[in-house]
Amino acid sequence: MHRRHPWRVAALIIVGVAIAGCATQYHYVTDSADKAYFKVPPSWHQVSPASLQSAEGQQSQEGTYLWSVAYDSARTPSVSHIFAATATPVAYSSVVSLSSAERNDLSFNSMRDLLLPVTAAARKAASANHEELGGFASLGDEVLTDSHNDRGIREIFDYDLGPSLETFDLTVLVNSATTKLYFLLVHCTASCFASDYKQISTVVGSYTVGGG
Repeated sequence: MHRRHPWRVAALIIVGVAIAGCATQYHYVTDSADKAYFKVPPSWHQVSPASLQSAEGQQSQEGTYLWSVAYDSARTPSVSHIFAATATPVAYSSVVSLSSAERNDLSFNSMRDLLLPVTAAARKAASANHEELGGFASLGDEVLTDSHNDRGIREIFDYDLGPSLETFDLTVLVNSATTKLYFLLVHCTASCFASDYKQISTVVGSYTVGGG
């Protein structure tokens, strides 16, 4: 699945320097037990694990948390930036254990609608429930699979949830046994997302799950 970038230079000496430089340009975030990995710029700082766990609780709507982490590019990292509109990029990732009932309810569309109503059916239902959600636009829709038979979706979309339009880059994957759900979200205002897209794309593009 995972789809991404090295880069080339001509001379071997320059290659060696470039590789050494790349190693210092990103911080690698790893969940070794569940085999989930991604990287963030060193200027992004981890949100307090205690505040994140307090905000999450023990259970998500999908199942039981096995692991979660958040990184914030704001000067003062805050868990409030993860779950609200923010003017600077934030990244949130989790791994959730799925029960047998939760496995049966899982589909690509339910993954798409995991954070906010993205599919037409979910947006229609939200409108019928008088939920105040405006400014929706689908910017990208991709089905993902990899050599471990992990599968899922990547959705990029806009919503106006308050003071400004927000862009969300959401990746949701499930392992081959459908026992674990992997979640990565990077978001910020639409103007921030556009200006920082290269950096955000690198973060999302580095996201890898290893099967199991």
